[in-house]
Amino acid sequence: MQEIELKFQIPAEALAALSAELEGWPGHGRERLQAHYFDTPDRRLGQARSALRLRKEGERWVQTLKAVGANTMVRLEDNQPAPAPAEGSAATIDLSLHRGGAAEASLVKALGWQPAADPGGERTRLVELYRTDIWRHSARVRIGQGSEFEGVVELALDQGHILAGELSLPVRELEIELAEGHPMAVILAARDWVARHALWLDTRTKAHRGDRLAREAAGEPPPASRHQPLETANLASTLERLTDRMSLVALGTGDVDGAARSWRQSLNSLASLPLTGTPPATLSAITRLNQALDERSTAAVELARAPATTLLCLDLFAALL
Repeated sequence: MQEIELKFQIPAEALAALSAELEGWPGHGRERLQAHYFDTPDRRLGQARSALRLRKEGERWVQTLKAVGANTMVRLEDNQPAPAPAEGSAATIDLSLHRGGAAEASLVKALGWQPAADPGGERTRLVELYRTDIWRHSARVRIGQGSEFEGVVELALDQGHILAGELSLPVRELEIELAEGHPMAVILAARDWVARHALWLDTRTKAHRGDRLAREAAGEPPPASRHQPLETANLASTLERLTDRMSLVALGTGDVDGAARSWRQSLNSLASLPLTGTPPATLSAITRLNQALDERSTAAVELARAPATTLLCLDLFAALL
């Protein structure tokens, strides 16, 4: 199946109001999610922009593969019920749960898995690299009722930590995922919540951040970028690069200047694309953001976190639907 989702970071000052709003929706609930993430020592899944986890969701266990999809909003997702690890034993992965269809094909390509000779995937050398411990507060909301873009989205407030060795990274984010209906419902919901709570887009998955944390814990360098070269880019790949760099800038740590330069290059590439049918207001917003980055390079983090910047990205995502 496809996962259609966007994720947003939450300003500390907006957390209480956002949580209270979720509390007001009928059917809202809380659940503890404890996940173990696996990859090979040489990060074959990470290189393929895929993630494989075993997660305890309340009292049940679910094994999930996520892999690259058509664009940043869309990913392959395969969820399978899994047995709980034996008491006192470490969590393990059974690839046979993903036999058949796109999930199997993705694992074969990324890992060189041979399902017939190695049904469970023991020979792929998968090991646990990091884990997450999250409390999720979620509710389902109908969006665009009566319109062509009607859909139901799940709003999920995640708070907790990503853990690798002795290191931990806090998590405080809102995920907006399509449960049913038109994908545009995700964009419509996101526009509303961004405008009211000053959220900013973050396209770095928990797996992406967990891999970097695991590398840091092991004293390894961060992974190299694997984005499509700019000269062969289209709107989907350019937007993927742009939002990735924007997310790194918004983080506000590490090589912010380098990420900001790459972000500006992506904006220039975006401006050079034939964006046929794009509303003039969106084109003007691209120009204004590029000019702002040129004039206020020291304020790149502020610009990356600005609601107007995320709203521009949402308009561009809408063009991909």
